[in-house]
Amino acid sequence: MNSKWIFFLLTISTMLVIGKTQSISSEEPLVKIVKGKKLCDKGWECKGWSVYCCNETISDYLQTYQFENLFSKRNDPTAHAVGFWDYRSFITAAALYQPLGFGTSGGKHGGQKEVAAFLGHVGSKTSCGYGVATGGPLAWGLCYNKELSPDQFYCDDYYKLTYPCSPGAAYYGRGAIPIYWNYNYGKLEKP
Repeated sequence: MNSKWIFFLLTISTMLVIGKTQSISSEEPLVKIVKGKKLCDKGWECKGWSVYCCNETISDYLQTYQFENLFSKRNDPTAHAVGFWDYRSFITAAALYQPLGFGTSGGKHGGQKEVAAFLGHVGSKTSCGYGVATGGPLAWGLCYNKELSPDQFYCDDYYKLTYPCSPGAAYYGRGAIPIYWNYNYGKLEKP
C-alpha cells in the first residue's frame, strides 16, 4: 500500500478518536430483550431490532466537519461529481448496514477503524488528485462517482440466460466501490 494512503488511514483514525461526539441523531434507542439478548432500534440510523444498534453508531464518532475536512476538494469546480457525495448521504446509506454491524461492532475503536478503512478505500478509488494537487492527492477523494470513459458495456454473453443484459444498459463502474459486468447485478443464489 502506498505510504500516502497509510498516512490517510492513520489521519482518519486519529480524527475519529479525538473528535467530539455530537450526534446528528437525537433519538434514544428502543431496547428489548429477546431470548436473553439485548436488542435495540435507534430509528432512522440503525433501524430494526439488532444487537449492533445497541452500540454507538457512525454519527456518534464521525462528525460533519470531519467528513468535510477529509474530502475538502470533492465539491471543487474541477471535480467530476460536484454535489454528489455528502455526509448526510453517507450516514443514510450506512444506516442500512449498521444493524448488520458496519461501524457498530467491535466496540467504538473497532467501529472507528472499520469506517476509517472504508473511507480510505473509497477515497482512493474515487480520487482525481495528483502529486502536486492543491492539498495533495488525498484531499481529492470522492471526486468521481462513475467511470468516465468506459471502453465497453461490460455485458458478458456467457451469462445471457442467467443474467441477461438489459437493452441499452451499460454495466460499467459506478459509485464508491465500482461493480462491473452484468453478472454482478443479478440476484444472489443461496447455496
